[in-house]
Amino acid sequence: MSDTAPASPLDQFTGRIEPTKVSLLYQLGLGFVAFAMVLLPVVYVAFIVGIGWLVLWHLEAHAVADHHTQGRAGAVVVAFYFAPAVVGGILILFLLKPLFSRPAKRPQVFKLAKADEPLLFEFVARICQHVGAPVPREIRLDTQVNASAGFRRGWLSFFGSDLVLVIGLPLVAGMTTRQLAGVLAHEFGHFAQGAGMRLSYIIRSVNLWFARVVFERDHWDEKLADWSSIEDIPNFEVLLVKLPLKLAQGGVWVGRRLLWCLMHLGHAISCFMSRQMEFDADSYEAKLAGSEEFARTAERLRHLGLGHAIAMHDAEETYQSKALPEDLPALVSWREKNLTADNRGEIDKLSAENKTKWWDTHPADADRVKAALAWRAPGIFHHEAPAAELFTDFSATSRAVTRHFFEHILEISLEKVSLRNAEGVEQERQVSDTFKQNLTAFYDKNFHPLRIKPIELEASGAWREARAQMQALSKTYGHQLEHLERQQNRQLNQIIGRDLIAAGFVVSEPGQFFLTSGSKNGADLALQQTQRELQKVYGMMSGYEGGGARRLSAALGCWRSRQADEAAVQNFDRLLAAQRLLAGMVPGLMLTSCTLHSLQVILGNAQHHSNGAELKRQALALVQRIDTAYNECKAALGELPHPYLPDHPPVSHSMVLPDKLENEWDGAAQQIHVFTEVIVPLFIRIMGDLCGLALEAEKEDYVGTASPVPAGADAAAA
Repeated sequence: MSDTAPASPLDQFTGRIEPTKVSLLYQLGLGFVAFAMVLLPVVYVAFIVGIGWLVLWHLEAHAVADHHTQGRAGAVVVAFYFAPAVVGGILILFLLKPLFSRPAKRPQVFKLAKADEPLLFEFVARICQHVGAPVPREIRLDTQVNASAGFRRGWLSFFGSDLVLVIGLPLVAGMTTRQLAGVLAHEFGHFAQGAGMRLSYIIRSVNLWFARVVFERDHWDEKLADWSSIEDIPNFEVLLVKLPLKLAQGGVWVGRRLLWCLMHLGHAISCFMSRQMEFDADSYEAKLAGSEEFARTAERLRHLGLGHAIAMHDAEETYQSKALPEDLPALVSWREKNLTADNRGEIDKLSAENKTKWWDTHPADADRVKAALAWRAPGIFHHEAPAAELFTDFSATSRAVTRHFFEHILEISLEKVSLRNAEGVEQERQVSDTFKQNLTAFYDKNFHPLRIKPIELEASGAWREARAQMQALSKTYGHQLEHLERQQNRQLNQIIGRDLIAAGFVVSEPGQFFLTSGSKNGADLALQQTQRELQKVYGMMSGYEGGGARRLSAALGCWRSRQADEAAVQNFDRLLAAQRLLAGMVPGLMLTSCTLHSLQVILGNAQHHSNGAELKRQALALVQRIDTAYNECKAALGELPHPYLPDHPPVSHSMVLPDKLENEWDGAAQQIHVFTEVIVPLFIRIMGDLCGLALEAEKEDYVGTASPVPAGADAAAA
């Protein structure tokens, strides 16, 4: 056995990097863009000053001359004289507010201590030394598939070298040391030129400020909306009070439109220079890790990004059962490693076809790889060990960062949530992937949970003819499903429109809700017409669905008749009992979920309603509709055993609502959440497992008769 110690990544840097030169024209262009960006807020301030001047001019030029006007006429004269001043004053206040408003409180960050990770800190320092950038004073960690470097204290660090580096741990979990070094070299490449670094910071800061003030709202915006909808004073006074407030509200909207225009103008001015800065930073990555490795790293970033999206969906699903993965970066890495060839091919194809647009802040991947390869840089760092080796105990750090993400970024209380280890989560996700694959294999990507009927077993075993019928109608059925979804979307909008009308709203644009008129009768007629259209679609879909039902019944009948394992038979019977009950309930539950959409639209437009008491009455009627459906569902499930939980408690025990509910509306939302995130997913999983058993039975039949195995059956039955 060799006594040679593993090579340290600190000893693997060979040679030096030549700084990327930028032309004087490029520097002048960057300076011009920064100047233009600073000028945009000046234009905004000039707009505010102009409004103030107009208000003062009005007060002087149109002073009320007749002080003897009495009564209501006098009140009108005074109101119309002061109204522009009130409107202008409110408008100036709301336009000045963004200049002084503080950004939303930033979440707590996860800081890494140098004493805990000396190798990582020294590794980062070596990269900075070769790139020619300042060494960061602080390293932070998060769970994103990204890395970034910036001024640690914002503008307070602008004139110094006080940098902070943020490393996304999925990069560490899924990359080699060489690839991670290249990514970090790119980030520090932005800071290799001091002037360019600061000018680009100005550009980004102005762009971010515009985006924040355009889209952010605070309690003052809500107050103005409330004041402009005052109804509890006499009609004449309503006019005198509401008119200026409404005008002010419109003026604020105009001001935000101006900000919106300036925001897009700033983006248009800066995007070209932003892309050039990315190309410059890419050159440092290519020079450090090599041009060829740049291309491989770009591919790995795409795949890790897809793995991250899937992992976050996994976390969302497990959270429904009060569980979360304890190591999110490990889950991202596992998901990336288990991407199918089709997944990888599809995302790589999209990347290759993507073209850089003039408004893009970053070049397309294909353009970046092409530019990096043009450097033909061999690289000065070729260490291929896993990047996780840079950490003393990467697994422990990854788990700590995951907890921090859930608690401080997503603000999830972990007191009532269990954290599952990576192995347990991976096993559960494999089960989830398997039943989804079963559904795809059996229904040829045409599975629709609302179109499934209760299964009645058949002993004939005549599933081949039914499968042939499904195959013959598969393509047509796919088109019918698209038509069905369009009609269901139409129905959803009509239900919302009908509920708005029932709540006393004036629907001035009924076509927005697929209605021909804004009356209750018109809404009912439109819904009846859509229902008739749905019945026609159901009739057209019956051929494929009938074949699927017969195939499933026959194949499962074969499976059960051959099964000698008593425990397997008992589990099958539980699945079948649950399928039969849920198949009849799921369509109604999903239709009831439309009520929540109506409730959200009604409450979201409450300020436009003329009668608060009537509005609340109608909203409570919708809440009662949801509550009735929830209780009926729970009663219907009764003691039906859960096919997956240990000891098989009743499924109804899974219909758990939070201990504390904010109000009636929150309660209704939580009840719908149970339908869509507990009951319906349970039904889909049951169908996936039953389809897996059916495919298994079909495979056994094929083997027994020396017939070819249907496509996808091997993968689905695995």
